[in-house]
Amino acid sequence: MDLHYRQEITVGTLVLTGVAAFVLGTMWLSGKESRSGKRIVNVQFDDVGNMKAGNPVKVSGVQLGKVDAIVFRNVGDVLVTLNLDPRIEPRTDATALLSSVGLVGDVVIVFDPGKAATPLPPDVVIKGSTERGLFDIGDELSGEAKATMVSLREVANKQLSEDLQRTLRSFERLANSFSDPKTGPGPEINATMVQLRSLSARIDSVLASPGLGKVVANADSATVRFARLADQFTVTGARVDTLILKINRGDGTIGKLMNDTTMYMQLTELSASLKALVDDLKKNPGKIPIQVKIF
Repeated sequence: MDLHYRQEITVGTLVLTGVAAFVLGTMWLSGKESRSGKRIVNVQFDDVGNMKAGNPVKVSGVQLGKVDAIVFRNVGDVLVTLNLDPRIEPRTDATALLSSVGLVGDVVIVFDPGKAATPLPPDVVIKGSTERGLFDIGDELSGEAKATMVSLREVANKQLSEDLQRTLRSFERLANSFSDPKTGPGPEINATMVQLRSLSARIDSVLASPGLGKVVANADSATVRFARLADQFTVTGARVDTLILKINRGDGTIGKLMNDTTMYMQLTELSASLKALVDDLKKNPGKIPIQVKIF
């Protein structure tokens, strides 16, 4: 064989070997190994929800597998193939639980290998179950809250109806007591109204009597007289004020007497002289001669 062809065959073989090694390495790094080293378990679910191929499978909380395939067979019948770690040995009582993780609805399968003595045959499909998720619990709580509100509304409406019925019965008893001619206040109210009408008639008669007109006229004349007397008092007061003002200025005899100190001194001296004369007469009664002349 030509050396040139040998070199091409060698290069091609090396390239194919490198491609195969690259593909096998990539599959190994991504975890996509062949089924020969894995445990394959088929699980039937009624509804897989948000499950996708590649979702994790956990055993005792540790991820030891993944979802390999999802096949829709019929309504309420979905076959899910689990690719498990070789260390897992499923038994005939193995179970698979579809569970939601987080608020976005991520799916994880919780697998229990079981404890039975008989291993699970490869062609046996186990029945999977679905755990109630957060949204299912929320829907259930919402339904319970709605039922509670309906019950409370019914209780409130019933209580309101009973209160209204009691109120109406109370009004009915009150109306009956008022309308009873023996025990009700109707006769007293009628007597009071009669007395009020009688009093109103008396007031009208008093207002219409001529004596009331005379009394009003006399009161008016008395008021006029009081007004005139008040005017006279006002004039008299003005005159008294004028007289007092003149006295304070020293006008007239009284004013001079009240304001002139000279007259006050003279009166004082006259009073002293009279007192001395009276004292002297008391001491010497015959000192003042009395002459009697007869014509």
